[in-house]
Amino acid sequence: MRRIGFLLPTVLGIAAAALGPLASSCSAQETSPAPEVYRGMCDASAAVALDGKTFLAADDERNVLCVYDANRAGLPRQEIPWDVHLGIDPREDEHPEADIEGAARLGGRIYWITSHGRNKKGKWRANRHRFFAITVTSGENGVVARPFGKAYRNLIEDLVEDEKLQGLGLAESLRSGEKEVEELAPKEEGLNVEGLCATPDGKSLLIGFRNPRPDGKALLVPLMNPAAVVAEGQAPEFGPPILLPLGVRLGGKSFALGIRSIAYSPRHKAYLIAAGPHDTQKVFAVFRWSGRRDQRPALLAQSTAAIHRLKDFSPEALIVYPEGDAIQLLSDDGALKVKVASAAECQEGTFESGACEAKYLLDDKRKTFRSLRIVP
Repeated sequence: MRRIGFLLPTVLGIAAAALGPLASSCSAQETSPAPEVYRGMCDASAAVALDGKTFLAADDERNVLCVYDANRAGLPRQEIPWDVHLGIDPREDEHPEADIEGAARLGGRIYWITSHGRNKKGKWRANRHRFFAITVTSGENGVVARPFGKAYRNLIEDLVEDEKLQGLGLAESLRSGEKEVEELAPKEEGLNVEGLCATPDGKSLLIGFRNPRPDGKALLVPLMNPAAVVAEGQAPEFGPPILLPLGVRLGGKSFALGIRSIAYSPRHKAYLIAAGPHDTQKVFAVFRWSGRRDQRPALLAQSTAAIHRLKDFSPEALIVYPEGDAIQLLSDDGALKVKVASAAECQEGTFESGACEAKYLLDDKRKTFRSLRIVP
C-alpha cells in the first residue's frame, strides 16, 4: 500500500478550495500550542478524565491502565495491571495484548473496548475481543479500580449477525471463521474498532469504527444495554447504525476518514470526533457533530491545522474534562524512532541504524506519547 506524506508547508498552506475554512483561518506563520510529553507508554490509544486533574489511559500494546496528572506531564502516578480481569495470562499466552482502543464514562462506570480486529498480518487474535467495565474510586492510597461484571467476548460477532446492521461490510471485514487473511489486517481492509462514547442521555454507548467505512462514511453503532452485557452476560442490543461523512481534502486529494476517538462534551453540547484514515496515511481531522442523524459533522479547521503543524502527531484518544473549554488529544507515538546506545535496549530484531521504534523499547520509562490541548 502506498503511503502518502505531506510536507508541512503543503498542509498549512492548503488552498481555500481544497479545505474551505481551514485555509482561511490558518496560515503557515501561525504556531500550535507546544505538545506535552508523557512517559511510561507510547501507544496511547484510549483515555478518559477521572476528574479535572487526572486522566486514565490505556496503551494498545499493554494490558495496563495508567493514571496521569492532567496538568503536569511525566510518568504515570499509578499503573493498574488488568490482564487477570480480561482473562489473559501473559505468562502462558503467546499473544496477550488486548489492544484497548476506546473508553467512555457512563452511569458511574468506565467502559472500555478493544479493537476486535486482527493483527498486522491479518491473523485472528481472540484476546482482542473484549468489552469490559470498571468502577473507580480515589483516596489517600491513589486510584482503586475494580471490575464491573465480566469482560464480554462476543460483541463483534453479535453485531455482525444483527439484522439492523446488514449491508455495512462488517461480516466481510471480520470473516471470523478464518484464522489468517492478510488483506484483513486492520490497516488494510479488516474490521477495526477505535471509538467508544457515552450518549448525553446517560443510557447508551456509541461504538466507533475506524474500518469499515460504508459508502465512504464513518460508522457508529449504538449499544443500548452496556451494563447488562457486562454484568449479566446479556446479548447486546444495538440501535440503527449512524453513518457520518468525515471527509477532507488535503493537497488536492479527498480522504474518507474513520473514527479514531469520540466524546460528548456537555459544555459544547456536541460530540467531538478525532478522525483519521484506516491505513498508515497521516491525514487527521477534528469534527464537531450535533448528534442528529440528519446533520453533517462540521470540520474544526483550527484544531485540524494544529494537529498537522506537529510532526507525525497521530491522535488516538480525545479527552473531555468536566470544566474548561479545552480538550486533550493524545498521540499514538509507538512507531516513532528512538535513538538507543545498543540493540540491548530494544526487543530482539527491532534495532536498526542506532534506533528502534518506541514500542519496542525494553524500558517502559523511556516510552513517551505526546498530548495536545486545543479549544475546539
